[in-house]
Amino acid sequence: MAKLLTIFCLLLMSPFAWSAATKVPLPAAVKTAAPDLHLLGAGHLNWLFFSVYNAALWISGDQYTPTRTFALGIDYERSFSSHELVKTSLKEMRRLDDLDAAQLAKYRIDLQHAFPDVQSGDQIVGLCMPGKYTAFYYNGVLHSKIDDPQFCPDFFAIWLSPHTQVPGLRKKLLDLHE
Repeated sequence: MAKLLTIFCLLLMSPFAWSAATKVPLPAAVKTAAPDLHLLGAGHLNWLFFSVYNAALWISGDQYTPTRTFALGIDYERSFSSHELVKTSLKEMRRLDDLDAAQLAKYRIDLQHAFPDVQSGDQIVGLCMPGKYTAFYYNGVLHSKIDDPQFCPDFFAIWLSPHTQVPGLRKKLLDLHE
């Protein structure tokens, strides 16, 4: 019984354990930029016992493919500095893809422009226009645009790659019933 209780406690503390469905609205400015988007999936991320954010993936077409327009939105439930968001994003991008020092330095500058400090209740939506650019909307307003076609797949792999650190959330976002 003690062993079962220990396993249950460890699962509760896992960053991947909770990813229940949630509602994340798509801002009007994103709908205007990409009117064909529709919600594919949504989930919630807890880290240990802390609620971190709600996320949603909107796609064009019948299923997610990285070669078609999509948007990933995050509604934050905790405060994070721009520095924390940039540092964590770069760490995951480096882990998922063998990026060289020059590419990481460029992405650092791009992300510093893309990410403001966020508070609980703030939303950032990344809109990927494959082969063209990635746009970031902060609380419904265009905040930054990155004119690098490779940025989109490198950045959104953080959530959408099969090798993500948040596989439960990925399944919810991609509406996978595996």
